[in-house]
Amino acid sequence: MLTLAREAKGYTQKDLANQIGSNQGRLSRIEGGELIPQESDLQNFCRVLERSRDFFFQQGTTMPASVSFYRKTQTLPLKMLRQCNAQMNICRLEIEQRVGSAKLGARELPCLSPEENGGATAVAQSVRQQLGLRKGAVQHLTQLVESMGCVVVDYSFPSTKLDGLCIRAPEKPPIVFLNKDLPKSRRRLSLAHELGHLVMHTNPHENVEDEAWEFAAEFLMPSAEIEKQFDGLNLDKLGQLKKEWGVSMQAILYRAKKLGKIGESYNRFLWMQIGKCGYRVSEPFEDVIPDEKPTELEKRLKTET
Repeated sequence: MLTLAREAKGYTQKDLANQIGSNQGRLSRIEGGELIPQESDLQNFCRVLERSRDFFFQQGTTMPASVSFYRKTQTLPLKMLRQCNAQMNICRLEIEQRVGSAKLGARELPCLSPEENGGATAVAQSVRQQLGLRKGAVQHLTQLVESMGCVVVDYSFPSTKLDGLCIRAPEKPPIVFLNKDLPKSRRRLSLAHELGHLVMHTNPHENVEDEAWEFAAEFLMPSAEIEKQFDGLNLDKLGQLKKEWGVSMQAILYRAKKLGKIGESYNRFLWMQIGKCGYRVSEPFEDVIPDEKPTELEKRLKTET
């Protein structure tokens, strides 16, 4: 728990050792369980890391970064990823202590390997069918994911370059953390992306991110339906499609290119137009997207109290 608290603050061992007037070697031995901390150490840990004494003695397994799935850019430092992972694990432990292993949703979360089920697109189509979704945009996505037993948490990440992550501990409800500081359309795509991880991936491999993107795109924008709407695609039409499908104009443009409905030169032209209008940073029509707040965890906690 000491390592978790330290990384959640963004400190290296050297940083923490300097803060408490110790040395890195001694701190490393404490974190490794080779040395029992003294009372003065515990007081310093509580003060510097801003945690209660009980925090360092609680039971719980920290899920390493290798089993948490991230959406990230290459410019996001590894140190920040570790900080995010630590913060989410602390939040996860708090949730698990209050919820336990209770079944939260009315449905079962599907488990479908892309390799055994025709790829990520086919898996997304199968999940839509299993959920009984009608044609068109997915309505109430957050509530839908919660109905499958997942905990959805809106969280302020240290960086907007990290959209979300999911953590699944054995015998515990899966937890999806979404960056609450991002636009609603982007959060919807992030949630579908994390759902793809939970449905398809038990162990990380080099293609998990591509598969999760493919799942999210097909789940929110089924190719059989949306590809018919790409004729005469321009900025105005991208905006109209955003209002209809609840995802960003940029995601829709990427989808059109991926499905081969526009050529390379026209794709570059539209991206230039998006940049000139400032839409890469702030898109229009966000006010049309419903604000889907997680509710299931709050309801469960209220019921228990």
